[in-house]
Amino acid sequence: MTQIPIAEIPEEGLSLSYSEDPAELDLAVSGVRFPQPIAVDLVLVKAAQVISATGRIEASVMCECVRCLSPFLVRLDIPVATQFVPARPLLPPGEYRMPPEEAEDYHYQGDVVVLDDLVRQEVILAVPFSPQCRADCRGLCPQCGQDLNVGTCACAPPPDPRWAALREYLKGK
Repeated sequence: MTQIPIAEIPEEGLSLSYSEDPAELDLAVSGVRFPQPIAVDLVLVKAAQVISATGRIEASVMCECVRCLSPFLVRLDIPVATQFVPARPLLPPGEYRMPPEEAEDYHYQGDVVVLDDLVRQEVILAVPFSPQCRADCRGLCPQCGQDLNVGTCACAPPPDPRWAALREYLKGK
């Protein structure tokens, strides 16, 4: 857990460069694994009770193509520009609307800023939702399972479902 005491952030800012083990961040993304540590380069600047964080997060992600199921590596270079604000007191149960200007803020409690949530959320948001090994990936044959990027198969193309009623009519004659 990466914790920075607020008192240790000088007026000119604090530069941080470290690597984080993905297992310690509890990065739970299905179909994805992180083969290398996550590199974090941030500058924290204190202004009253707001701590601004700017910099980059770099990670390598091993994904599985949604079309052909082959594994491939994706490099993530995530720009970070956010701020930490003091945590609000707990509200009574009910609906609470967050103002849009606070939607991207992170919170800290006491006199310590914990950077793990920032790194975890930014990496999870940057992982491709529908990863493809390449834009022109042809995928797998739906009948025999042949990887169409490697070679062709001998399967006939599936019949057009729009003509199904006519085929049924002609079978009856």
